Amino acid sequence: MACSTNTLNTPWHRYALVAELARRLESKSPWFGKTALQKLVYILQELFGVDCGYRFELYTHGPFTSQLLADLDLAESFGAVRVNYGEIPGGYAGYKIAAAEKNDAIRAKGAAFIEQYRDAIDDMVEEFGDLPTKDLELRATIIYADRDARRSGNSFTREEFIGLVKKIKPRFSESNISEALSELEKHDHVIQRC
Repeated sequence: MACSTNTLNTPWHRYALVAELARRLESKSPWFGKTALQKLVYILQELFGVDCGYRFELYTHGPFTSQLLADLDLAESFGAVRVNYGEIPGGYAGYKIAAAEKNDAIRAKGAAFIEQYRDAIDDMVEEFGDLPTKDLELRATIIYADRDARRSGNSFTREEFIGLVKKIKPRFSESNISEALSELEKHDHVIQRC
């Protein structure tokens, strides 16, 4: 009887990316948790052109994919990261992601991917890595709405677009949305609307 030579198609590059972000954001991010991970990976894909293989949809806290949560769970089970529940600055509770004992080993398994996109990861971490989760949530939602409007061919004035984002994210004021939008426009991450 012959043995099978089939191997699993394990996406080590995605586990390595989770491990890489946990390592890099330990000292940069005010709180690197599950929501921040979702937003940063979305931003990495959309703004910096890194194809991680995730398909994001719009949920309560902005762009989200359940596959990334599954990959985080696997990265944790491999010992690349620790995910602990605790108090977030501001009196809230949530999950915090940190590098764990096998972080280097898992990052090594996806080293080719990390090296290929090192500049993009550097740029994303530099620009967005120190933002609080709520600011990442707002910016990722603005980016998502911008991309969705472009794909569907909808043209919005600046005020209409701010109103659209306000409907999606009612907890943010129009001035917060306008400020985040201006910042994203300044870096050419979204189209400028009059």
